Amino acid sequence: MPWYARTVMLFVFALYWGGLTFYTGIVVRIIHFVLNDPMDGGLITQRVTNYLQLLGFCVLPFMIWNGMAVVRRAKGLGAMLLVLTGILAASLTCLVWVHSELDAVIDSESREVIEREIFTVLHRRYNQATTVQWISAVIFLPLAVYSWRVLDINQTSSENRTMQ
Repeated sequence: MPWYARTVMLFVFALYWGGLTFYTGIVVRIIHFVLNDPMDGGLITQRVTNYLQLLGFCVLPFMIWNGMAVVRRAKGLGAMLLVLTGILAASLTCLVWVHSELDAVIDSESREVIEREIFTVLHRRYNQATTVQWISAVIFLPLAVYSWRVLDINQTSSENRTMQ
């Protein structure tokens, strides 16, 4: 993967993962602390998470491209990157599905949860899928950077041998 593609991937990844980390770790807690009505916080979260999921889907092609580039020259590292990409893709898909299910049990006009028990179960699933998504991203990023270092060192060694 050329340096400019790595840079773009890191930029989009940083927007996605950094946004996810900042929002879920800090902003959600502040929203619930500042706003009196949990529904207000939920409606804000609903909109923001749509953008976070979109950013997640935007970074997936770069992650796949990176994994494919690495797997050609370092099968084990590339396979791990592709597995993590698959986990991330699955968790994002799960989040989109659960999000739509959550929307179905909320009456946005009256700002009420229609089915509290279903909402609670779905919200728990949403939080679990977000956790899986976050953990796979935490593992992916340093592994991607490490794989680039390995590939670059191998390339330099190969070039040095060719010159001799």
